[in-house]
Amino acid sequence: MRGRMVCLLAAVAAATGCGPDNGLNLAPVRGTVSYKGELLKNGTVMFEPDESQGTTGPTAFGVIQSNGTYVLSSESSGDGAVVGTHRVGIVGLEPTPIPTKGNPEPEKAPQDLIKAKAEVAAARPTKGQGATFTDRGGRTYRIVVPLPLGRPDSSGIKVKVDSGWNVFNIAIEEDGSAAISP
Repeated sequence: MRGRMVCLLAAVAAATGCGPDNGLNLAPVRGTVSYKGELLKNGTVMFEPDESQGTTGPTAFGVIQSNGTYVLSSESSGDGAVVGTHRVGIVGLEPTPIPTKGNPEPEKAPQDLIKAKAEVAAARPTKGQGATFTDRGGRTYRIVVPLPLGRPDSSGIKVKVDSGWNVFNIAIEEDGSAAISP
């Protein structure tokens, strides 16, 4: 009986947000990202608190999954974003890396990975290749959404995170404009 009570209290504490007092008022945020009507399959979403609107705290990040979904995290996995107004940045990437000399392969020995990463870092995009992003693993991906969207201060996208669950489905058009729907 006592074990059940402890489990029940732990579940209630988790559901009500009780836990370590970090001073942040976070709310869960999830959604989807599409570009020109198609769900993105790779990339990052970031919600940066808009201090000009009185929102302060850490920037929340979410990885765009292969099904177009994201879940934001500020301090721990899936904890959400600070309640308030945010500027949004989105980096949409092609789902597979650009085949280039030196893209490291996971099955290579560690010394080969280090050499491959150095080669990728030295590589420059060729003319017509477009903007690229190189991840920590040394893989280079083509950026598929307009570049200004990658920076919260230049994207023009703003959202208001409220207490409780938040869903922001972001539909990006070819011109870089974005519509937000629940």
